[in-house]
Amino acid sequence: MKKEERINKAVRSAKASLAIEGMHLSDKEESLIKQRLNGDISENEFKKKVMDY
Repeated sequence: MKKEERINKAVRSAKASLAIEGMHLSDKEESLIKQRLNGDISENEFKKKVMDY
């Protein structure tokens, strides 16, 4: 399985778990998570962006 497929599968799984709890990811949040998982941004950049929400 390719990296992109693994990331998409992980995000789908997380979204399903959140939906069970009545929560949802926005498109912006999903994009940010994918950027981190792809290595496009560092952990520190990810945390900073999360705190900026």
